[in-house]
Amino acid sequence: MRQHRTILASAASAIALAVCAHAAATAFAQDPVKPGAGAPEGAPRPTAVDPYRWFDPIIDLRALIANGYVDEVDAVAMQRAAMDAMARSLGDQYSEYLPPQVERSYRDRIEGSYVGIGVELAIADGRPVVVTALDDSPAMEAGLLPGDVILAVDGKDVQGIGGAGLEALLPGRPGTTVRLDVRQADGIERSVGVTRAVIETRSVKGILRDADGWRHALDPDRRIAYLRIASFSDRTLAELDAALARIRADGVSGIILDLRGNGGGSLDAGVGTVDRFLSSGAIVSTRGRDSAGRTWDATDSPDDVAVPLVVLVNEGAASASEVVAGALRDQRRAKLVGVRSFGKGSVQEVRSLPEGAGAMKMTVARYYLPSGTSVARLQGATRWGVEPDTGFRVPMTGDQMRAAATLRQAREAAPGTPAAARAPSVSWSSPESIRTAAADPQLAAALEAMQGYLDAWEWPQVGDVSGDVGAGNDELRASLEQRRYLLELLRTNDRRISELRDTGAGVDDPLLAGDAALIDGEVVVRDREGRVVGRWIVKDPAKLRDGIGSGAAPAPEFTPAREPEGK
Repeated sequence: MRQHRTILASAASAIALAVCAHAAATAFAQDPVKPGAGAPEGAPRPTAVDPYRWFDPIIDLRALIANGYVDEVDAVAMQRAAMDAMARSLGDQYSEYLPPQVERSYRDRIEGSYVGIGVELAIADGRPVVVTALDDSPAMEAGLLPGDVILAVDGKDVQGIGGAGLEALLPGRPGTTVRLDVRQADGIERSVGVTRAVIETRSVKGILRDADGWRHALDPDRRIAYLRIASFSDRTLAELDAALARIRADGVSGIILDLRGNGGGSLDAGVGTVDRFLSSGAIVSTRGRDSAGRTWDATDSPDDVAVPLVVLVNEGAASASEVVAGALRDQRRAKLVGVRSFGKGSVQEVRSLPEGAGAMKMTVARYYLPSGTSVARLQGATRWGVEPDTGFRVPMTGDQMRAAATLRQAREAAPGTPAAARAPSVSWSSPESIRTAAADPQLAAALEAMQGYLDAWEWPQVGDVSGDVGAGNDELRASLEQRRYLLELLRTNDRRISELRDTGAGVDDPLLAGDAALIDGEVVVRDREGRVVGRWIVKDPAKLRDGIGSGAAPAPEFTPAREPEGK
């Protein structure tokens, strides 16, 4: 290393370079960079022989900025930005550098207690997307749903911020409020204030909470029990074993296992959950870059639960939830009801950096179900996640999901609280009562399926087709809703433009832009009802401009094409 670089390196950057050098040296030793890979012609290339040369241009750049920038440089911020950029270069939405404060928050969340708003996020197209709002959390109370896109936090645009940057914005002191600008799956945008609180993430729950604790009996006559796993944490297996012991003591002939909205968490907890319901066979396998991978198999135990299972999944079920649902389906151990899951098929590890410099949350493997398939949603993919069984797909609209979540929160509130008093009366052995009073058609369908099986030992179909057709229907429905919203927004805007023109307001609004490239452009004319009545290809832009200028006026109100019949 050249002498002038050593002099320019600060103590803080020296620590970072030592950490990075060790990591880079290890990486180059394991996977030497091929000449020309990922670099343009003539660009400097790292070498496996001397990995420290990889840092030469970085140190040069730091020296230029530190000595030449007009203002004093924040060395720590620059260092953290460099580390964050290294993580972003992987192009993996689940791999990220965690600054020290974010690392602490992340580990607290895995352990089951932290301060925040209680939401699991992923990154899509550079923006944070809600995977699920955690139970009993401010995020759920605010009505955040899977698929909601966060546009801004306290007025700050979060485009490209990354998960770690967003994590730094959302935590805070209990009782403080953060304002989120959100775009829903149907395209509607709204602003909502969310009050931070201590999030205690209980993992395993029942259908409601009464004075004796969680109630798991759904249909006492048929002895159908209900278990909901809200997240997979260090507490999950102990809570699950306690719930199963209580269910057994009351007698059980079938179990509905609800994984909707479970954003994942501990893979070991997910594997252990499957092992409670499976006595043999593969549960999941993982494969990394350079390893043969690892497979988890079920183990036989006298405590294994052998009764029929129905598993509920939706777009908020991710990661470890998909392992559980997919393994039980592939091993023909359960029927899946709901809609396609989120599609997170990767395994992350959090590895701390020395000197308290934070940590790297890094994808180290992808997991595969017993059938050999991966649930990962890759860019451009048409298949991902875990599908409900054919004939068991039951979609819910955003309004239905919000209504069901609100009523469920009231049922699960502590007895005697105002929230618990708002819980509606539901006849839990009646699918129709669940569908109406609990606003939960998916749970109603799951109960219908289990009741039918226990009565006739044959699974009745309780929903629509699944697979690509069903998932495509869901996406088409959401796209049509978004289109309707945008059309109404456009109509509102056009009406306002007309009102302003009627008052005499005017701006430079030419019929055709002067620099528009019109040759071989297409002119489309619609009638007042929005129907296309003619199309022309432009060959003489001058005549077109003259003709439009003399024979047309700015439309007082744009009339978009009408919705297709029946939509």
